[in-house]
Amino acid sequence: MKIGVLSGSPKGEKSVTMQYVRFLEMAEPKHEFFVYHIGQTINRLENDRDVWDALIADIREADLILWATPVYFLLVPAQLKRFIELVSERGAGEVFKDRYAASITTSVHFFDNLAHDYLQGISEDLGMRWAGSFSAEMSDLMEERNQKQLIAFGDDILAACSEKRPVERRFLPVPQTKSQYQPGQKQDTVDTKGKRVIILHDADPGSTLSAMVTKTADSFQGPVTVAHLNEIGMKGGCLGCIRCAFDNQCIYTDGYIRFWEEYIQPADIIVYAGTIVDRYLSSQWKQFFDRSFFLGHIPKCTNKEFIVLVQGSLSALPGLQENLTSLVCVSGAHLTAIITDEGKTSDDIDALINSAAKQAVNNIHTGYNPPPMFPAFAGRLLFRDLIWGELWPIFQADHRYFRSHGLYDFPQNHYKKRLENRILSLLLSIPKIRKQVRSSMQNQMVQGFSKVFVNNPIIRERTDN
Repeated sequence: MKIGVLSGSPKGEKSVTMQYVRFLEMAEPKHEFFVYHIGQTINRLENDRDVWDALIADIREADLILWATPVYFLLVPAQLKRFIELVSERGAGEVFKDRYAASITTSVHFFDNLAHDYLQGISEDLGMRWAGSFSAEMSDLMEERNQKQLIAFGDDILAACSEKRPVERRFLPVPQTKSQYQPGQKQDTVDTKGKRVIILHDADPGSTLSAMVTKTADSFQGPVTVAHLNEIGMKGGCLGCIRCAFDNQCIYTDGYIRFWEEYIQPADIIVYAGTIVDRYLSSQWKQFFDRSFFLGHIPKCTNKEFIVLVQGSLSALPGLQENLTSLVCVSGAHLTAIITDEGKTSDDIDALINSAAKQAVNNIHTGYNPPPMFPAFAGRLLFRDLIWGELWPIFQADHRYFRSHGLYDFPQNHYKKRLENRILSLLLSIPKIRKQVRSSMQNQMVQGFSKVFVNNPIIRERTDN
């Protein structure tokens, strides 16, 4: 069989993911592998039609398509995202139809599930039959047990293809929205009281999203900057070179860093506005998110308010909803609202935008930023352990940040708590004491909170006023 490998890494053969592909190729000598380095050659694929046609011709001959990519910022790299858009724009989807597809990624397991779900959804949209996914931690291939797992994965997806294994579609097609949003008259503007607002978008002129952007800008009374992604001067997507790891200096010398430092960093309220393209926002948005990696694994927008505007059927894409929610919360920011044009009247959209503007300004002035939920909390612990355990010699900027902000809060360093737990554990080994604790467990769980309710200064100040 012919296995067409579509590699998403901008590093080509030097990518970690390709080492897994080459190992699979060695383990399956009876089958022919051909690799296209999509991430590395995306500009040629977009601008040279002969290169594009050669790729499409090879895909037409493939029995199985293997998406092989690193995970960049909760999804596939922007370069691979752009290729998927080109397939649609150039009407090349028919060459994928009825072929089997599978995916293999390498990452630190930070939202790798979203990347695999996205690739499966795209494959099913193209009429392909999904054979399976393999998500590896970057160094897994060094261990024999993981090599065996990778070989088992390869055997299984090849068997699915040769046996014409029946599969059930997991992700339904994304319906098209038919919005005719017309903003109402400008009214009830919110005084930002000097707080800065930035609205970044990729809207086409005259589109629903463009109208939503205008309405949002008009909802604020104060300094508001509106910018199109075309205007910030990005020359390309993240190259995965990791040169920024030492001192947060990106290898690019384009306008991205300047824009981030002049507009994103000092902003109090940030509005991202994008149109759904396939099962995500545009590759231009993905490029913007990927390039923010120059700041490493630290919270990039701490204590800021975010409003996200979306044109398209967001309710049909739970993966995109999770992606948008998570990219805000893992940055340390608070998501005020996600507003779509889906199934709403113009009055509905106006009301939602005005309400979000008021809420964002109020939250900034009151300092409201609720405790992090699972994505942000788990992500912080994951990166804490990774950076301390093995990455800090390279990711020195991350190491300095984690150390200076007290994020190396390992439980083994809490000596007093460890001693208390040891004593309590010994006491609970005594049957009589264990019986007493069991009978009073519920009372003990809430007993410590009693001091919060006695002469609380915050409550007293609030009620006195």
